[in-house]
Amino acid sequence: MRYNGAMRFKTGLVIGLVVGYYYGTKAGQERYHQLERALDRVRANARYADTRTLLSELYEQGRVRTIGLLDDASGGAVTSILELRPEADSSFTDPSLSDSPFDGEFGLEGDPTLN
Repeated sequence: MRYNGAMRFKTGLVIGLVVGYYYGTKAGQERYHQLERALDRVRANARYADTRTLLSELYEQGRVRTIGLLDDASGGAVTSILELRPEADSSFTDPSLSDSPFDGEFGLEGDPTLN
């Protein structure tokens, strides 16, 4: 059986795509591991931990201040809601109480680069 030019082109294209996919995924995986090692070094750094702690504290202060402002503006409605539903307040810091995929102290716990 003899193949025409269009069939050879399609066969070559498919082979080229398969080979390119194979080498691309291999290179992508190696790059992923390289980036993961770099992120591990950053996470192990004391300045990173200190900065993360500072940002967590600033976030908590801002959250408390915002709840206070909203409570003042609403005539105590926010406090009433938080008293009736304590999980509404703790859902900001307790991921088990929230349905959001981005739970935790910064709302970015779903991001593997920040864990």
